[in-house]
Amino acid sequence: MKYLFSLILGICLVLSVCTAGCVLPLPTQQSDIPDYYAEQVELAHKFALGISNDTSVLGNALISAIEYQSNFSADSPEVLESLRDLYMHNPSATSIYRVNVDNVVVAAVPESASHRVGYQIPLLEFDPFNLAYPIYHSTYVRESTGETHLLFCVPVYTSDGIYDGFLCYVIDPKSKVLVVPSRSVIPREGVIVMVLDENGDVLYADNTKRIGQNAILNAQIAGENETAAVIKEMLLTQNGTATYTAYSFSNMKYITIAVAWETLETRSGPLTIAVGKPITDYQTVVRPSSSTDETLEEFVQSAYLYAVKYGKNAAIEAFNDPKSQFVTQQYTISAIDINGTILANPMLPGDVGVNLIANTDVNGVPIVKTLVQRAKQGGGYALYLHPDPMDNQEMKVKRSYVMPVDENWFIVAGIYTDTDEKYVDHQLQNAMVAYTRHVAQYAQTYGKDAAIDALNTPNGLFYSEDIRLVAVDSAGTILARPYNPELIGNSLLGATDIYGSSLGRDLVVLANSGGGMIYQYYPNRYTNENHMTLMYVLPIDDTWFLASGITMKQAP
Repeated sequence: MKYLFSLILGICLVLSVCTAGCVLPLPTQQSDIPDYYAEQVELAHKFALGISNDTSVLGNALISAIEYQSNFSADSPEVLESLRDLYMHNPSATSIYRVNVDNVVVAAVPESASHRVGYQIPLLEFDPFNLAYPIYHSTYVRESTGETHLLFCVPVYTSDGIYDGFLCYVIDPKSKVLVVPSRSVIPREGVIVMVLDENGDVLYADNTKRIGQNAILNAQIAGENETAAVIKEMLLTQNGTATYTAYSFSNMKYITIAVAWETLETRSGPLTIAVGKPITDYQTVVRPSSSTDETLEEFVQSAYLYAVKYGKNAAIEAFNDPKSQFVTQQYTISAIDINGTILANPMLPGDVGVNLIANTDVNGVPIVKTLVQRAKQGGGYALYLHPDPMDNQEMKVKRSYVMPVDENWFIVAGIYTDTDEKYVDHQLQNAMVAYTRHVAQYAQTYGKDAAIDALNTPNGLFYSEDIRLVAVDSAGTILARPYNPELIGNSLLGATDIYGSSLGRDLVVLANSGGGMIYQYYPNRYTNENHMTLMYVLPIDDTWFLASGITMKQAP
């Protein structure tokens, strides 16, 4: 697929469906490999094994689902219950559909899915009788969000072998809950990971802006013929090692990378797993010489006043100048339009002109979308994880302050914090998503009142020691809060975190936009101390939603 766009989730599904039960061979041992390749060779194999092993459960679930559904008509209650079970236990899905032979949706989960029952699937290039591989996959862009979704179509046949429609599994573009466990088996810092399909399209990269692009074409356009040649070699050979030099926009200079790769042969085609490490002693972005004693808010306000006085064009030119007054040792001003296109970023000039509305951090929290939402709310603080260009690209928590200039664009600057609470137990993250969907499914089956009663029952059906959950209505009123029942009936809109951001308002806004992941500083129910928390918001319908959270932890 030329424009196959997913995080590793798409790869996960292909592997789980097409290579269930396979065992990856050890990479060929090469005695003449230099020592500095040894770690990459080992990690490439380890990462490939992790992807295959961690997704076997999902693959088995999909196979079981279509085999079960083959015993019933496409619009039967049993099929709908099968979809609900698949959705509840697989955090990668944003929605799942059962489509009949006329390409009409006859069952869909969740109830808030963008395509409802009766929707006619348009222009689907899907021929169940002429499939090269067991599944068909394609992409579409959701116009309302600008996000590119990856969908998988698995044909369903009756027990008599008659085609009876297909199962459509849509990947959540904001979530990386399936890649992170596999990615976490290798070092977090200083290691570059990339996965390519047989055409050289990037299916996964630590730099998520590259996902969906063709790696060979990008290198050729940039004039990096050496990089293009290495990528071509990766696609032609089962495994190997090489070095290449490429320009790093993060560091604003050329760096030399030693890479090792391994190929996974699947019935969906070969996938190339590449792991690299910089082997040159490159410097990070040169630290600005100017300094400021202004606070973060004061610095952003001074940039705002400059934009108001001199106009948008002059301001953006100044913000993009690394020698201007808006690039200091403490802070750097960036400018973004309200649709998510980067207008100015002197530290990452490669991002200028690129729409990054769908870009997420390693935990699935959308970075630019979070900033856009904060600007629409009138400004304020936002949290996300981001590599620090002043500290060898180490991943850190960044606290940014947003200020809209007008309704069309805004400015932002941030500070990297020294907190060690930046890691997530990814098995617990998966459990949080599944747990929240379980409660949502219970509510859809037994009704809102029954679900709220169950949530508010101490040590009841939905009691969890590790996952905090609250039910909130669309106006921000708490409906269920098992650990603090005295707060039921109160409004969350007035609750703020340690930086003055409204906890409740953010959750309501996220629920109204379809839900997803967000960071908040939240008090621990045992210690009453504030800890950085990863929250998952899931709307039930237009009147209420669920919000669950897990406390982030220090480095293992």
